[in-house]
Amino acid sequence: MFKYVLRNMWRRKARTLLTVFGIVVGIFALTVLGALSARLNQQVNGAKTWFASKITVVPPGSSLFSEGSGYLPLSKVSEIQAIPGVKNAVASFDLLLDQGSTGFGAPELIVGVDLSQAEAELELLTVKQGRRLQDGDRGKTMIGSSLASKFEAGIRDSIQLRGESFEVVGILDITLSAPDSFAFVAYDDSLALFRAANPYFEVEDIAATIDVLPETGVDIEELAKTIDSDVQGIRVISPDDALQQISQFSLIFNAILLGIGFIALIVGGLSIINTMIMSVSERTAEIGLKKAIGAPTRSVLGEYLLESAMIGFFGGIIGVLLGLLAVNLLNRATSTNNVAVFAITPLVVIGPIVFATILGTIAGISPALRAARLKPVDALKED
Repeated sequence: MFKYVLRNMWRRKARTLLTVFGIVVGIFALTVLGALSARLNQQVNGAKTWFASKITVVPPGSSLFSEGSGYLPLSKVSEIQAIPGVKNAVASFDLLLDQGSTGFGAPELIVGVDLSQAEAELELLTVKQGRRLQDGDRGKTMIGSSLASKFEAGIRDSIQLRGESFEVVGILDITLSAPDSFAFVAYDDSLALFRAANPYFEVEDIAATIDVLPETGVDIEELAKTIDSDVQGIRVISPDDALQQISQFSLIFNAILLGIGFIALIVGGLSIINTMIMSVSERTAEIGLKKAIGAPTRSVLGEYLLESAMIGFFGGIIGVLLGLLAVNLLNRATSTNNVAVFAITPLVVIGPIVFATILGTIAGISPALRAARLKPVDALKED
């Protein structure tokens, strides 16, 4: 039956090709946006490990990924550290690696941390080469995988951060999230870089954020509420709040992806339905002859369902191949900036093909039922 269905498909080559092309366009868009969504979801899932494993304290008006006005005085660290259940309160001062730089995904940051308190926090990250920063390290840095590629740096190499030379003592394993673009340094080093870039800004001992880790067995959400109520002039972001803020980044884009899928469903489905109705109309007498010589109804039904499914399948295959080609070309174009905009996963490859095949099958149900229900006598009367 497979060869017979293929032959029937190409009786009207132009019409079949146009129908397949309609499927290809929708599946191409679905594949490219799916790869973009997969990359975004990888970043979101990776960020959860880093940001949702601790309590983040920021100035009022700030959020997890945006700064408000002003900074936190270092006196807030001792206030938080004195609260029962707090294991470590780590002062952090972040600044962009390159002023004014923006791009897809997490920004490249110099993250200065109080190394006397940061040991437990830095253990949340896996070191691929070298070691973690230690208390007393000055002029040294621990960099994420993306920055290691950007600087082509190895252990004991020197890299320039805001015009200052730092020795690389550790390279982090890939997290597919924000820390891949971080250069961790001592708090005093990051504050010195900020002072150098802002000579007219009166900088006292301040922090951009304070990261709080709980004692073992302490309910981290309850601890976040206690800090929020006991310490004034701060905003507390609990792990649950962090997860919610992180997830918002992917919700809108995934909604757009679903919208593209819905459009592909309508356009592709209507084109397949139109093609199959025309096919049934052209082959009415042929169907009647088949049924007159004993072809069962299920055989006729299966023939037209298989034909519509194959149209969807071929459109899906071509659309995915073109989408993967575009994704690879775009990733190569952005690789010079050490940015991977798209991610190719099994779901990105297989999902659109399955979607197109199911779409073709569903779209062919009505025409196939019409063909299967034709009475031989009536069908043979058709010209």
